[in-house]
Amino acid sequence: MRAAVYHGRRDVRVGDVPEPPEPAEGEVLLEVSTGSLCGTDLGEFLHGPKMIPLTTRSPASGHLGPVIIGHEFAGRVVAHGTGVDSLGVGARVVAGAASWCGECRWCREGRVNLCRDYFVFGLHANGGFADYVNVPATMCCEVPPACSDQAAPIAQPLAVALHALRRAGARAGDSVVVIGAG
Repeated sequence: MRAAVYHGRRDVRVGDVPEPPEPAEGEVLLEVSTGSLCGTDLGEFLHGPKMIPLTTRSPASGHLGPVIIGHEFAGRVVAHGTGVDSLGVGARVVAGAASWCGECRWCREGRVNLCRDYFVFGLHANGGFADYVNVPATMCCEVPPACSDQAAPIAQPLAVALHALRRAGARAGDSVVVIGAG
């Protein structure tokens, strides 16, 4: 299959890589339809590796070495592992960026980004800039029919912005400052 693989600073190569294995328990195999670039992707390309585990194994994902980039992507479920009842084959989904344990205090409180087992696909494990990718079903949301495949990957950065607004307590009519491009 074709994929965009990060090998180091200013070194992303598009080429053939092996297809992912059959999805494990709780995972779905997605045929990726679209993806979008993030400011984090640009930062890793220009100044990294800062987060990509090229020389030291990721403690959460176990990944080491070049990685298929892309953490903002959408596609269709083509297979699923055992224990996945919520997403059938053919479901059109957008993938969240990361994986978490679901069991720790932070996960139980809904603050999965603080989970010690948290890792991001496309940074700490192979991501969605490939024909196919395995991801946990829990990080996927079905895409409504009115949403295009091109718009679906924007759900991840939109979720980040909405989370920030909720955490800040901003209300309609408040003045806010947005700093940065990512």
